[in-house]
Amino acid sequence: MGKLTDELAKLAGIDFFQIAKRESHPKTRIRFLALGHLQSGKTKNEVAEMFQVSLTALRKWLLGFLSGGIDGLRPKAGKGGKSKLSAEREEEFRQQMEQLQGNLEGGRVRGQDVQVLLKEKFSLDHALPSVYHVLKRCGLSWISARSKHPKSSPEAQENFKKSPRKSS
Repeated sequence: MGKLTDELAKLAGIDFFQIAKRESHPKTRIRFLALGHLQSGKTKNEVAEMFQVSLTALRKWLLGFLSGGIDGLRPKAGKGGKSKLSAEREEEFRQQMEQLQGNLEGGRVRGQDVQVLLKEKFSLDHALPSVYHVLKRCGLSWISARSKHPKSSPEAQENFKKSPRKSS
């Protein structure tokens, strides 16, 4: 008996097609379907061509299932780049952002302003698009209220609203 036959024998008794129907994650569903087709007798080349994946990827899925069961086919957490701003410093960042907004006399906080804040106060060099990711992760919105002119007078605006208008 070959190595593949031994591995496929370990798949017996599991209905991958039924599991795939209940799976909500699309990539995991594809992995279940691929193993189901392997189990049903299709060759590795046929299955790899059917799902447009390499034989190496198919082999990893099979080994993932054999080593970790059904959970071995699910995506692992922790993929992607790690945040430059640590979770401990996020609260400090929030406070600095509120202070920055409070110090403005008219205008609004822009992405470039946040970029400068991160560079000066936290020694972090972020590209402009990632600044918005940092704001979102910290629960801050980059969309602000309508800006106010520094020389505007709220009293004068209220008086203007209350004064009768002349019709022409």
